Amino acid sequence: RVVGLHYFYHPAKNRLVEVIPTQKSSKEAVAKAVAVQAAMSKTAITCADAPGFVVNRYFVPWLNEAVRLLDEGVANLATIEAAAKEAFGAGMGPFELMNVTGVPIALHAASTLGRELGSLYAPSPRLKAQVESKQNWPLEGEVDVSKKAAVADRMLGATFLIAGALVDEGVGEIEDVDIGARVGLRWPKGPFELANRLGVAKAAELAAAVGKPYGMAVPKIFTGRTTPFVFKLVESRVDGPVATLTINRPDALNALNEE
Repeated sequence: RVVGLHYFYHPAKNRLVEVIPTQKSSKEAVAKAVAVQAAMSKTAITCADAPGFVVNRYFVPWLNEAVRLLDEGVANLATIEAAAKEAFGAGMGPFELMNVTGVPIALHAASTLGRELGSLYAPSPRLKAQVESKQNWPLEGEVDVSKKAAVADRMLGATFLIAGALVDEGVGEIEDVDIGARVGLRWPKGPFELANRLGVAKAAELAAAVGKPYGMAVPKIFTGRTTPFVFKLVESRVDGPVATLTINRPDALNALNEE
């Protein structure tokens, strides 16, 4: 009778909720949990009980990778912020987001994922130092256009690597990953839509580059793939004499598209 419900900051405004069944949760309990979210005008995605669930599994490393880039001297903070916003179409970059939600929360989340999932997820030393300073990230600075591509490649690669891994592990489906990004993070496109736009082979190449220092292989969902990812926008279920068709475009208010 028990399921988990994970709401997103700010829960009064953010529509996304992750519904997390246990191995013994009944279908009825899960269906009721999802129905309650719909009644509250929330958008529910279902995922396995795993560290970071779906969205934080790739979003926390997205923040952490930005700090790593700063730590390694790849680019200055203003450039990383600008490149991330441009590559992902995000309204706020990783450093501004950490300032809004709390830099210590980013450290706590990265520490937890690092402990559970390995060194790729572990917090950058610079993130620890920033928390110890008790200051927000200083967002001012000149953007170095020549370094934006390198920043974008790293942050996209980390996102593709981790999003692919969580699908390989059965934590969530590609639709859950992308709906989570669009609804919960307000990205115009989720990781797999971004991979389609960039080209799946190129996305796999970027993922491989990020994973190599940590001994992480390219996720199977990317390996050898030559065609774009296809999303299930309509789901069907038949119960006796009743057939139910469910449109799965919640971020577009289930508006019809050509497909």
